[in-house]
Amino acid sequence: MGEKIIEELCRKYSDLNHEEIKIIQRLSEVIQIVADLTQADIFIDCITRDPDAAIVVAEAKPRTAKSLYRFSVVGQLALKQNEPAVIRTQQTGLPTIGMRGISQEGVPIKQSVVPITSRNGRTIGTLIMEQDITEQVSQEKRVKELIETTEHLSETLFKLAFAEGRISDILPDGLLIIDKNGKVTYYNNAARDLFNRMGFFGEEFGGKRIIDIISELDIRDDFLAEQMYIESKINGLNIAITSVPLNSPDGTAGALMLIRDITEIREKEKELMRRSVVIKEIHHRIKNNLQTVASLLRIQARRIKSRKAKNAFSDSISRILSIAVVHDILSKEEMEYVDIDNMIRKIVEMVSLMIDPQKNINISIDCSPIKLTSREATSLALIINELIHNAIEHAFVGRNEGEIAIILKEFDKSICLMVRDNGVGLKRDFSIEKSKNLGLNIIKTLVEEDLKGYINIHNENGVVVEVMFPYTSK
Repeated sequence: MGEKIIEELCRKYSDLNHEEIKIIQRLSEVIQIVADLTQADIFIDCITRDPDAAIVVAEAKPRTAKSLYRFSVVGQLALKQNEPAVIRTQQTGLPTIGMRGISQEGVPIKQSVVPITSRNGRTIGTLIMEQDITEQVSQEKRVKELIETTEHLSETLFKLAFAEGRISDILPDGLLIIDKNGKVTYYNNAARDLFNRMGFFGEEFGGKRIIDIISELDIRDDFLAEQMYIESKINGLNIAITSVPLNSPDGTAGALMLIRDITEIREKEKELMRRSVVIKEIHHRIKNNLQTVASLLRIQARRIKSRKAKNAFSDSISRILSIAVVHDILSKEEMEYVDIDNMIRKIVEMVSLMIDPQKNINISIDCSPIKLTSREATSLALIINELIHNAIEHAFVGRNEGEIAIILKEFDKSICLMVRDNGVGLKRDFSIEKSKNLGLNIIKTLVEEDLKGYINIHNENGVVVEVMFPYTSK
């Protein structure tokens, strides 16, 4: 909507071409950020066919302070007698800093104006910051040294706002200006408060060398010449220090420095790290415990003569180890999500050890890169384990070789699992609803109740089992 208004006003009042209008439109997209940061009203005026007038095509009122304007001024003309700074910059192509004028609503203001130029250097408009001049005297006194240090930056709106004290007032971080000799020429209230917490309570820092305050900087003699970021622990506080050099033609500038107390951040990071280690250790112990249970069941199974009972023990052991696979992955990878491809391969590797060595059964895997929660992964691990065991036990009766394919894909906000074999197939009267097979009943319960999905089993050159359940990408 804003771009359309800009184009309409430029077409109506100016001779700007399409490319020049695009420059204005792109600039309009960022002025709200500038307005919020500087706590000032920001405008874009374009040249008109009248050299003594400009047209307001875009505006941004600060959301962090009270605006000087009650109503929108987009579409209004800025005349030379009311806003001489705008017309001066428009006609000369030079920035106009701190010139007084009268707003469209008759409010006395101080304007800072910089030219907007086309690719060939032609002035096509102006970028304007407007402030109430009633604050000017107190602000100038407050940041006298800051203005002297950053005089070379005054041709940009951002640096002007900084020089006027606007940014330093809203910054939660400590703000310092360091001269070329490493002495502090300005510091804001946040910096003073932070120094107090560091143990320099009640001291005056103006004129002090920064390395006498933060001795850790003494190891970096380039912080006035190069952009730098370091972290240090001072009197129990974790401090982050960012230094940006200020360049000026006369070489009087030093560096702009921000200091931040990151103690709470680092403590939270340590706590998260500790929790991560504890949780992974818990998963590791669960895996070990499950494997111990499986080992005890194996010992028990060896003492049983009944083939039917041995098979039941074997199935239970396999199910326990499938769950152990999930906890093994969680103990080594993320705390919350499980890589399903890795999980399936571990299950297949485990099941392959149980296949009769006289049979040549190949198990292939085609799995998309999908991660599930530990709860979903546990259910899926049991499902895949049961399907593989069912295929091995029933699909290749009377055969010494066979193929089992496991395919898992994401499809339209769902996961589709397909396990197929090239075995003897199902009986004609087969029904999963009527089946008394424990493994199939476990699968059906896990699919429908745990994963909120559905299952379909049919013949197709063997048996094809399809499981579908909802999924949200992680």
